[in-house]
This record gives sequence, C-alpha cells and structure tokens, in this order.
Amino acid sequence: MNSYFSFLCTAFLTIFLSACQPSEPGKEVYQQQLFTFGTLVDITILSDDSEQAKKAINAVSSEFDRLHSLWHPWNNGVLGQINKKLALSEPTEIITEQSIFKLIEDSKSLSEKSNGLFNPAIGQLVRLWQFDKIEQDDYQFKIPEPKTIQDLLAQNPQMQDILIQAQQISSNNPSTLLDFGAFAKGVAIEKMIQLLKTYHIDNALINAGGDLKVLGSKNGKAWRIGIKNPANVHDPAKQAIIAAINLNDNETLFTSGNYERFFEFKGKRYHHIIDPRTGYPAIGTQSVTVLTQDAALADAASTALFIAGPKLWPDIAKKMGIQYVMLISEDNKVYMTPAMAERVELLIETKTEIVPIIHNQPVKPLS
Repeated sequence: MNSYFSFLCTAFLTIFLSACQPSEPGKEVYQQQLFTFGTLVDITILSDDSEQAKKAINAVSSEFDRLHSLWHPWNNGVLGQINKKLALSEPTEIITEQSIFKLIEDSKSLSEKSNGLFNPAIGQLVRLWQFDKIEQDDYQFKIPEPKTIQDLLAQNPQMQDILIQAQQISSNNPSTLLDFGAFAKGVAIEKMIQLLKTYHIDNALINAGGDLKVLGSKNGKAWRIGIKNPANVHDPAKQAIIAAINLNDNETLFTSGNYERFFEFKGKRYHHIIDPRTGYPAIGTQSVTVLTQDAALADAASTALFIAGPKLWPDIAKKMGIQYVMLISEDNKVYMTPAMAERVELLIETKTEIVPIIHNQPVKPLS
C-alpha cells in the first residue's frame, strides 16, 4: 500500500482510537493529513475498496485547498477581492462563485438568530487584533488602541449591511469587512462529507483541529470522541480530556475555546474570539462544545454561545435551535443542556449545572 494512505495505529488529539485496533473484516483505514483553513485537517476513511478510498481522499484534499483559497479573507481569492472592494466602498465585479453568496446569506440568517453574536462582518476588528498573524516568526502581540476599537464599534458593522444585487456584492456600511473564520470551516466540512458520499464512502471522519463530523461507524461502533479540558490543554502533567462522547452517523461536534489561538500579556490571556459588542476577546467562557447534524451550524453556534457566556447562552441556543451544548466557564463550572448531559461522559469530577432549554419548535433529536 502506498505510504501516502498508510494504515494508522496512532491517535488524534481529541479522538480515542484503540492502538492497532483492526478494522472490520475486509476494510482498512486510509488517512491523510493536510494544513488548510489555518489548522491541521485529518481525513480518515474505512473502506474495502482501496482505489475508491484514495480517489475520495484526493478529492476531499483538493476541494479543501480550493475553498480555503476562495474564502480566505485577506489573500487574492474571491473573498479577498470582495473585501478590497468593500474597503473602498465599491461594489464588486460580477461574481460567479456561488458558494460566496451562500456563505453571506446563511451568515445573515445565523447572525440574526444569534442576536449578532455570530458576526462575520467584523473583519476589521479581527485584523486589528492581528491573531491571523500569530504564527508568523516576526509576530509581536500588541493590544489595539481603545479609541480605535471604539471607533469601529461606533460604526456597528453587521451582516445585514451586505447587499447582493445582480451577482454583485456591496455594503452600505464602509466599516464592513467579511471574515468567515467562525463559519467557513464548518461549511467546508459539511461539503466534504457530502463529497465522500458521492464516492460511496459509508464510514469516515473529518477532523479539522478538533472540529469534526463522522459518517457511519468505526468498526461497527460509534466514533468515541474526547472533549478537551480547557484548563489543562497546555499542561501535559494534567488531565487533557474532560469528557467523552460517542458520535453516530452524520453527527458533528464543534468546540470553540480560549486556548486555540491566544497571547498572554501581563498575566492575562487574550484569545481570538472577539465579542462584537465590546471589540475585545469574549469573557466568562473557556470553551463551548456543540453537537448537531450540521457542521456549518455547529461552527457558528459554538462561537455565538462562547461569546454569550454562562448567563446568556441558553437564550442564544434556543434561538439558534441548538439542543446539545456543553459550556465550561472561566471558573471551571460545566453547564449542559439535558440532552447533552445524557450523551456526555465526564471523565473528571467537576461542578456541573444542567440547564433546560424550551424550544419554540420541536428540535429533531439526534440518533
């Protein structure tokens, strides 16, 4: 077998894979890792058809790279060109890339449902904090000037400011800049799962930096996933996993955490999840984990609920139609919906509060 698609007996950071556990009879595990969307992406397939598995992995890898280029907010892809026009208060040229329109329309809807906590229109604020440059060798963290933040907040950029007319995109708010960093990865994963299905792949997992979606099962059993302990992520001497959960066919699990991209300055952690109400990193939350069957929704919701914090998250979850939530506050208290509490196995002792959410409309239960 080509080593490019070699059989793995190793473990993901957030996925429990038994060491050298054999696959189902006639099936082998094919895996590829790539760096895209600013994170490591692992593609895992269980299949009895090696050629089909290789074709599927190649197709998914290529599509990930294509979408990353199209949707990057600052490079020369389609979204980057749109942002350049928005910065000049000019309408874009005729856009033929339909995925951009769907990103915008879906983001408008999700932003409204989240009371504006999910807000991809705050690209200028995101750039101001320069977390997009944190991996560069010459990166030096600097807290933005408060007046600059306040000036941007006063202009109140919102997704509803974005206008689409005759395949052109414009904005009636000059401060609007689009950054789908809290949404594009989920949309991409959802697309990749659908792409795998066209190759007749029935059992697979796509894991993008701990955010993931599964197809089918692993050796006839649910995929067992570990949820990171945000308090101990960077301390190898302590328990790195706080909980475990089994994922069934077509389920997706996304976590937003203050440990993913951050800088510590004078004893305080400044992370990359910006609260659009204040212009500063959101406070009160360490991580939020969301379980749904839609990776795009899970991506946006985990961000919105993180920003909502321990007090407001139930209201936002209700508006966004999210039934399975686990939030860990800055004081290490775990909040869960009843549905999530039934699915999650806590691996360490912690203070826990079960918060019921009454949805206006029935939410389809996950199998």
